[in-house]
Amino acid sequence: MVSQRPSLLIDTNVWLDYFLPDRAGGKEAIDLIVFAFEYEFPLLYPAAIVKDVFYVAVSTFKRIARAEKGSLTQSDAVTATETAWGCVNSMRKQATAVGADESDLWTACNLRSIHNDLEDNLVVAAAQRADATYLVTNDEALIKHAPVAALAPADALALLKATL
Repeated sequence: MVSQRPSLLIDTNVWLDYFLPDRAGGKEAIDLIVFAFEYEFPLLYPAAIVKDVFYVAVSTFKRIARAEKGSLTQSDAVTATETAWGCVNSMRKQATAVGADESDLWTACNLRSIHNDLEDNLVVAAAQRADATYLVTNDEALIKHAPVAALAPADALALLKATL
C-alpha cells in the first residue's frame, strides 16, 4: 500500500508569521514551512488570502521603514511593495493555491453556527475543497471550532516529523 504524505492548508496568520519579522509565531511558522517544503509535504493556501498577505506585508514593511528612518521615502515604499511581491512569489513557489466558488461561500455561511467568522470559514471551506489533511493556523478559536483537523504550527511540525 502506498502511503500519501499529509497535506497542510496554511492559514493567513501562519504565512504572515513566516514572512514578517518580530511576529510572535515567526519561528514556529518558519520551522514548519521550511520542513514541509524540504520534505515535500504538500502545502496549500486559499487563493483569496494572497491579497491579505500582500496588503499586510506592504503595510508592515512601510511601518518598519518609517520607524527606522522617521519617514517613508518613495524608495522605501517601492522596496516595501517589491518585498511583498516576493512574499507572494514565495507562497506560489512553496505551496499550491486552492480556488473558490459559490459552493465555498455556501459552506462558509453554513458553518456560521459553529464558528461565527466568515473569513475563517472560507479557509475551512478551502481545506475541505482541497481535501487537506490538516488546516494549520494560530487562531485558537478556529482550531477549537473547525470541522476539519486543525493544528497550530508547532503541533503540525511535530506530527510531520513523526510521519518520517
